[in-house]
Amino acid sequence: MPALSKRIAFEVNGSLLEETCTITSESTDGHYISLRPLLHPTEEQAAFPFEWAFAGTNKDIAVSTVSEDTVRQDFSFGFDCNKYLQIPNQHEGPVETYWKTIHNGVREETGEIFPMGRDKAGVKFMEMWQPIDFNKRDLVIIDGVARSGRSVTLQVNNNEYFGLVIVVGKWIQGFLSKKSEHTANGLNFIRAYETAQGDLDIVTKYGAEFNKFPTLYDALKQGTLVDGNGIQWETIEAHY
Repeated sequence: MPALSKRIAFEVNGSLLEETCTITSESTDGHYISLRPLLHPTEEQAAFPFEWAFAGTNKDIAVSTVSEDTVRQDFSFGFDCNKYLQIPNQHEGPVETYWKTIHNGVREETGEIFPMGRDKAGVKFMEMWQPIDFNKRDLVIIDGVARSGRSVTLQVNNNEYFGLVIVVGKWIQGFLSKKSEHTANGLNFIRAYETAQGDLDIVTKYGAEFNKFPTLYDALKQGTLVDGNGIQWETIEAHY
């Protein structure tokens, strides 16, 4: 089943903070994207107002059951904006995380990263995630019970671009990166809500090539190509 989750708490090495509006989309087939725009970027952050953004297909994540209320998810990240931007001291290899359902669908994610290498001290983190109704424009809390709904994933991966767009219910999140760039100039992000009239209510818009995101998400089948101003996006998942 598709899912939309909002991060409601973020703790790093014992310090609790949340400076973003972080929302993660998970498709029925297991593809995922997490966009983390800053709520109040500083002047220095204005050029790239994101804490982080990452995404991947179900080939980029391994999921296993730990107990009745806990699963382990190892993320390999098909796309990681920090690595794209070649920011130094990045964790290498899969990120091992543990997800425990604690109350009314709220999930606690814990893990540890090793930005200086696994032979050095790691950085422990904890994130709390609240399930959201993916058919409402306002971020309406739900109890986490699995709900059926639209789940569509489109991908582009050619000589020039790499991108992924995931639709869960009425919510759309996506990234598009230019392979020849390794600066913020090569990155594009979208977060939008599709209205009852079929228009896109843009919530987060970033990038010089934002107009290359697809705008058609209904009546698609797996394998269907959708044009985005010259870019052909392939539908790799379509559930309605």
